Amino acid sequence: MDEKPNKRKPGRPSEKQGVNLDGILRTALKSFAKNGFRGVSLNSLAKEVGVADSNLHYHFGSKEELWKSALNLVGGEIIKELDNLSRLIKDLDGIQQMKLFNKQIVYVSARYPEFQQIVVQEVFSKSDRSKWLIENLLGRIYHYMDTVRIEEQKKGRIKEIPSPNMTSFVIGSITTLFSRSYQMETLYNLNPFDEKEVERHADIINDLLFNGMLARDEKGED
Repeated sequence: MDEKPNKRKPGRPSEKQGVNLDGILRTALKSFAKNGFRGVSLNSLAKEVGVADSNLHYHFGSKEELWKSALNLVGGEIIKELDNLSRLIKDLDGIQQMKLFNKQIVYVSARYPEFQQIVVQEVFSKSDRSKWLIENLLGRIYHYMDTVRIEEQKKGRIKEIPSPNMTSFVIGSITTLFSRSYQMETLYNLNPFDEKEVERHADIINDLLFNGMLARDEKGED
């Protein structure tokens, strides 16, 4: 007589490979961006992605771990792009490096608007989540900008602008177009994610930033 297969205990996920973790994390990121951390539950997310909530508990343990995993996935992709760019442009003129870096931030902001929306939600005040986000992802992203800029300041090529003011101004001017896409569409009938608009935004950002940031000698002024 053939042995009967072992029955799976109720409530336990069947096969780990049967769950699309990448898809779950990307959906979770959008849900956290739209509803905020408190507005998302594992149960509601499970329904959205079409799996049992026991699957989410099994793979992530808690809502906060799912939140971290979703941000790590996308934040890791952003950091990888910046790492690759940094290696490719390391021998270029410093100001040219800064311009290319700004363009790359525009491109990743257009591709991952939910990441920036969550950043805005979390870093407004002190919490364990905001501390984790800053230490694990944002600090590494901002490092690229600060390193080259400080070198160019030492050379006297750009104005001495404190890091908090400079980074908040640059990142804010780049990302607001995408993180407030509905506002831009409603007020200006503009789709910020249109490829031509993304490229135009990148060019405008560099034009406005460097006209104000370059030292007088670099602009050719007397």
